[in-house]
Amino acid sequence: MADSRIVFVPIESRPLLGVAEAAALCGLTEKAIRCAVRRGDLLVCYVPGSSTMRIRRRDLDDWIGMLPGRMQ
Repeated sequence: MADSRIVFVPIESRPLLGVAEAAALCGLTEKAIRCAVRRGDLLVCYVPGSSTMRIRRRDLDDWIGMLPGRMQ
């Protein structure tokens, strides 16, 4: 008999994120994430045979690192 327990992986430990998860993790709106994807600033991959977007955590981190900082 297979183990049917669901394993919970915290969002900050997931290598692939959905748009909503990426937005929540970086504190931006889903609209801002989708806009960055459309502009080509943020890379995505797709689930095979589907239109479901997934964002690699390392790509999200790189994109966040390139955002302009606040001027003081």
